[in-house]
Amino acid sequence: MTRSAGNSCWIEGRTMRFSIHHATRFDFDQPSGHSIHDVRLTPKPASGQRIVSWRIDGPGKRSEWVDGHGNQVTTFSVAHQHEAVEIVVHGLYEYGGADQWLRYADTPSLPAPFWLRNAGLARHDASFDSLIDGLAERAADPAQRVAVLHELMERIAKRIAYKTGVSTVDTTAVEALARGAGVAQDDAHVFIACCRRLGVPARYVSGYLRNDDPDLHVGRTSHSWAEAWVPGLEWVGFDPANGISPRGDSLRVAVGLDYRDAAPVSGRRIGFGDAKMTVEASIRLVD
Repeated sequence: MTRSAGNSCWIEGRTMRFSIHHATRFDFDQPSGHSIHDVRLTPKPASGQRIVSWRIDGPGKRSEWVDGHGNQVTTFSVAHQHEAVEIVVHGLYEYGGADQWLRYADTPSLPAPFWLRNAGLARHDASFDSLIDGLAERAADPAQRVAVLHELMERIAKRIAYKTGVSTVDTTAVEALARGAGVAQDDAHVFIACCRRLGVPARYVSGYLRNDDPDLHVGRTSHSWAEAWVPGLEWVGFDPANGISPRGDSLRVAVGLDYRDAAPVSGRRIGFGDAKMTVEASIRLVD
């Protein structure tokens, strides 16, 4: 069986290994006396996935904790004067399963209705009604929900062109829909907003997807998609930027109501001036 995204194919039954090098750097206009950076980049492998190796490197004092959404967080605290911070992830993961979508053994930390909250970057309003027209009755039927959400992805693809440089990490679903263009983060927020307006619990996923395949819409950073609640199946992934259900090459690291909850790296500092963030990620097939 194959999965298509453009000319890209997924070969079922073959063990595939992927390498990750992901660097996030902050350069400060003026030295900072203290900065703290929260890193949500510890993977949550699905059935059939295996983490071969994983390392997160960063400066200063390191601590580990779990946030309210069940994400593993690594915090780096630098308590001396500094002009830059760099956080780097090196990893290898592989997949050899045959599931039709990513399945997880972990127990949900929050009940499904929590993910109906109309808040944040995925907030919805009446501007989404034309996008979900005629879907509500079928979406309410668990037996039809997956098919309906695939149809929703198709509608989003027709309304929002994949285009870099037109949005930021603070762009809302309402803004992305009105603009009609965006990247994976925007597509995920619009999909989540539509799901919640239909009464379907949905959440934002931050993770990795190979970016060595020109037929996939993946930037030079980490990737974004969504998960929707389907009774009997629990959380099912949807990648509206690529029109697919994520498979074993998609590695989940964090979930949240929107990007801000699941941001790969977020921080705060004591000091003046601006901070410039640069991100470079390489996720490639190595076998």
